[in-house]
Amino acid sequence: MNEKEKGWSKELDVLLGKLVDESLTAKEKVRLNTIMQDEPGAREFYQDYLDIHGALEESLGIPDFSSVNDMIGPETQHPKKRSSIPFGNWGLAIAAMLVLGFCIQFFFKGKVGVATVPIAQISKLSGPLYWTGDGGLVNRNLQVGTRLSGGTIQGMGPDAWLELEFNDGTEVEITGNSMLTISNVGQKELRLREGSFSADVKSQPQGKPLLVHTQFARFEVLGTRFTVDEDLSSSTLIVNEGNVRAIRLSDGSSVDVFENQRVVAALGRELVAEEIPQSVTIWKSDLENGKRRNHGEWVPANLSESAHLKTVPYVLPEKTDQKQRTIHTLSMPVSVCDQPPVVLQPESKVRVRGKIASIHRIWFGMSLSRENGDFAGRFQTILPAEEFKSGEPFEVVLDLNDYQLDPSLAQWSESLPKSPYGLIVEAVWCHTLWDPAGLEVSEIELMTKTVQ
Repeated sequence: MNEKEKGWSKELDVLLGKLVDESLTAKEKVRLNTIMQDEPGAREFYQDYLDIHGALEESLGIPDFSSVNDMIGPETQHPKKRSSIPFGNWGLAIAAMLVLGFCIQFFFKGKVGVATVPIAQISKLSGPLYWTGDGGLVNRNLQVGTRLSGGTIQGMGPDAWLELEFNDGTEVEITGNSMLTISNVGQKELRLREGSFSADVKSQPQGKPLLVHTQFARFEVLGTRFTVDEDLSSSTLIVNEGNVRAIRLSDGSSVDVFENQRVVAALGRELVAEEIPQSVTIWKSDLENGKRRNHGEWVPANLSESAHLKTVPYVLPEKTDQKQRTIHTLSMPVSVCDQPPVVLQPESKVRVRGKIASIHRIWFGMSLSRENGDFAGRFQTILPAEEFKSGEPFEVVLDLNDYQLDPSLAQWSESLPKSPYGLIVEAVWCHTLWDPAGLEVSEIELMTKTVQ
């Protein structure tokens, strides 16, 4: 949209609003007539609006716009329609104005291109991902090089990974079951709806910082490297380079967060920048307290068994698997929110307790990150079906030496670590392929030595 189009579109918005409100002056009517006659885009919008108006007026009683038809000439006129309900009902008037505002935004985005201008490009991806554009179109077959306008990216499984590069070189990365909305209308804005993402932000224009919105906070970024994690009860910001201003939405309080610091925005917790906690080498899942951000079907404890997760199916997109077969998967987050990062050591072990309904081989894996928040790969190991018995509980202890880089990441293997040692565990996961095997897991533990 050029500057001229921006000018008349904003003015048309105001004038049509006044028309709906029946407050248009004689001078404003003349101006509206001029815009309609001189601007093809305005006439196109008006035609589109009347198409919708015909359906809306039957239920909302939107007033007749024949006065505008009379002004703008025969080339843009539609058959006149009358409201069946008088416009003296101010509730209906307000509803009509709200609908009109939506229509203006929708059609100008679609016709003039506000929402269709690419703002970022996919540079890396792997695993199940959905893209929903601002127009509502869903794309499951994303590829490296795909250019994106405003919209929402969603990771649909623990093995999801996507890296976006904005036009100015800013990089944003999501992994696992995360949902992130991106836009750039005058300045970049990111809205984290669930999960986490990391970013390496180039210097932004003065007075137009990159804005990150979460349920609990807003973060203002001029240029830095950071990670944001969203939980049901808090939003956590970790700054690796530079500094970020954090603003808590509940009370408007703010704090500047600098390199190697974090802040947690939550109700009942002081908003204060603090040093990133020291890493730990042990971790144990806790399914007794509810599903939280675990991916899978959560089953609470009962008299006969402890709380556990069951795998849920995911159908692979056609670009990944022409047969569109199904992965049955579950996962648990590890280094999240205000918890200390969990780092793998050469002596680390992974213990998994669970049960499987039918004999099947099982994939055990983990998603990892570097200290600065960058994606560091998915590492996995496979145990054969002979290791398990149908319908009986199992306990396996896995050695990190047996974990290998996920083959689906082979094209980026040169830029990813060769082993998991020294990396941060973001999530652990298990899955079976193609056929449902009834896999369920009650506990996963990261240890530094084997328990006797």
